[in-house]
Amino acid sequence: MTIRIEDVTTDTIDDLISVCVPDEPVDPLLTEGINTKKIWAQKVLETYGSFAKLAYDETLAGMIQFLPDVDERIIEIQCIFVPQTKDHRRGIGTQLLKALMKDMKSPKPYFDHRKPEALITYAFDVPGRYPQHKFYQKMGFTNVDDPYLMYYPLESGFKYTEKEFVPQEEDAGKVLIFYDPSCPFNASFREKIVESIKEITNIPVKIINTFENREEIKKRGNVPYCVVNKKPIESFVLDEEDFQQEVKKALQE
Repeated sequence: MTIRIEDVTTDTIDDLISVCVPDEPVDPLLTEGINTKKIWAQKVLETYGSFAKLAYDETLAGMIQFLPDVDERIIEIQCIFVPQTKDHRRGIGTQLLKALMKDMKSPKPYFDHRKPEALITYAFDVPGRYPQHKFYQKMGFTNVDDPYLMYYPLESGFKYTEKEFVPQEEDAGKVLIFYDPSCPFNASFREKIVESIKEITNIPVKIINTFENREEIKKRGNVPYCVVNKKPIESFVLDEEDFQQEVKKALQE
């Protein structure tokens, strides 16, 4: 069966979301996250044009989602996903990534009609699936210091250097939660973080939308998903014991 690759449009935003959330959600937080992503997706389309590619055969088979970093002149691959086991090992992910690579060889208006310098991705792994960092290695991506942070140069001689987190004095005595509206699970993760922190402390919590508050992101450099008392939290909130221990330690410093 021939795979067809299409750029996402206003008419196919629901298809993009259904790759991650195939059934009608019953969780109100997931419904909120989906609606947040729809609003985000429309804004990105209006600002940059298409930000994702969808793979179809008889049905929807996969997607790759990306976003330009205008200041750095790079393209961040946010997610590549082929949900159904029956579609694995069919080269769908490879075709999606190759389509993006080909597309990014052309100048883009949001880069002042220049080509991007590189593709960047954080190759997080999904349990039970082929390791993403191995997939990207096969496709020619190079590791940075972090084994899961990888890049593919589109201009000769380009080398990517990971940004450092820059703590701000204004963040002392606060919790910052950086949530990504491009993910339909954004509200669920945000509330899980808030609930877990409230079990420990009544410290003020500030929510920062990573797309709408670019200046907040820019001045802090490489932002994690959570900062407590100026300290980036590395443990994932679903590993609640480790997460709360790290939060407690940050509060004491």
